[in-house]
Amino acid sequence: MSLYEKIKSTTLYVYLYLVLFIFLLSYTFYRAEFIHNGNQLSYYFKYYLIFIVGVFFWFLVLFLNEKKKLLVLISATGIIFLLYFYEIVRFYAPGILKSITVETESNEETKYDVIQDLKINKGINAVPSIFPKALLEKNLIDDKNDIFPLGGVSNRTTVFCKEGKAFSIYKSDRYGFNNPDNEWNKEKIFWFLIGDSFVQGSCVQPGEDFASQIRFFTKQSALNLGMSGNGPLIELATLKEYAAEKNPKIVLWFYFERNDLEDLKKEKSNPIIINYLDAGFSQQLYLKQEEIDKKLANYINLAQQEMLSKVNSSKTIPEKFLTFKKIIRLKILRDKMSLDRGLNFGIDPLFEKIITKANNFVNSWNGKLFFVYLPDKERYSGGKIKDDRYLKRKQIIDIIKKINIPVIDIHENFFMKQNDPISFYAERIYGHYSPEGYSKISEVIIKKVEEFKSY
Repeated sequence: MSLYEKIKSTTLYVYLYLVLFIFLLSYTFYRAEFIHNGNQLSYYFKYYLIFIVGVFFWFLVLFLNEKKKLLVLISATGIIFLLYFYEIVRFYAPGILKSITVETESNEETKYDVIQDLKINKGINAVPSIFPKALLEKNLIDDKNDIFPLGGVSNRTTVFCKEGKAFSIYKSDRYGFNNPDNEWNKEKIFWFLIGDSFVQGSCVQPGEDFASQIRFFTKQSALNLGMSGNGPLIELATLKEYAAEKNPKIVLWFYFERNDLEDLKKEKSNPIIINYLDAGFSQQLYLKQEEIDKKLANYINLAQQEMLSKVNSSKTIPEKFLTFKKIIRLKILRDKMSLDRGLNFGIDPLFEKIITKANNFVNSWNGKLFFVYLPDKERYSGGKIKDDRYLKRKQIIDIIKKINIPVIDIHENFFMKQNDPISFYAERIYGHYSPEGYSKISEVIIKKVEEFKSY
């Protein structure tokens, strides 16, 4: 009698599960000890625990009688089926929903539709908002002798984003930022705002962004130099390129806890952007706007052609493989259970260096730099409201205080005082603020600056 005939089918399946968990445990060990050199135990501990328990569990199942083995196998297989059924449904639900509601979707304007309508029906030569981050991600500017734009197309109707009923559309200023152009004509600038999409004004209407609200409440001049996707190094570059000519009294450096540190990883790899760590480096962009506009126009044309070519194209083999890989790894389910969070690579020492250089730069004309800490919406929807370790909040604030920069903590000074923090986010579902959120937070910022000045 062969070995296979001696091993009953139920026992064979138990061995398969046991081998699977041993493999997953070994893979976890490989990732933790060889890929991450044993520095991410806090992240991999949960996976160690799950797979070690799984190995012992299936080892013990081997000693059960055939009836109990069969019951365990049916239960385990049923659970796995449900997990993958959930994953597949959640993964393909957006595409399925879109195909079912195609008639409704056809009436939903895209950014491209809005731009075409403005051009064709209203005679307005509109453009999409172009971010420095997009140029980084496409690796379009990696020649150190080239110029790297930090703003958008100048003096143009700019279609930005939509989180609600209408797109955010504004007229860009002479350098491509979201300001009334005449702000640059003022001899003295009081407020200067540096940051990402929150500062740019996602996704509210003109007059509802931070800079506009500060102008409204204080009756003082304010310039908004924010662009979506900006991280610390691009923000330092923007500060050095455009603040030196105006020597603003107050510089607000907005820090978004969700992705600013992640953005820095990509920024520091660019041969032009990294040069802003040198004290004397400048591209003198304020003198090169015509060249910048031409470069961005070429990028817009390329992006438009790429978009149109992909409308009816099918997924490539690498894209299909990536989809399969995400499903096999239960990517959505793990994210929902927060199992994929916790990798801690520390804070890049470059971050502190950047903030220090920014502070010294502002101090050089007797200006004052304020660090505005913006919390992530998930802090309030995910039960992290009192977790100072979440997204390295305490570490970041400690670094800023060590440099002796005043911190305006929007989490502590505003959201912690609200009964319903989510109500200040757009439609209660998006990651940016509602018009009321921008207004209330602007009031907090103004008040805190006044308090610091009175010390």
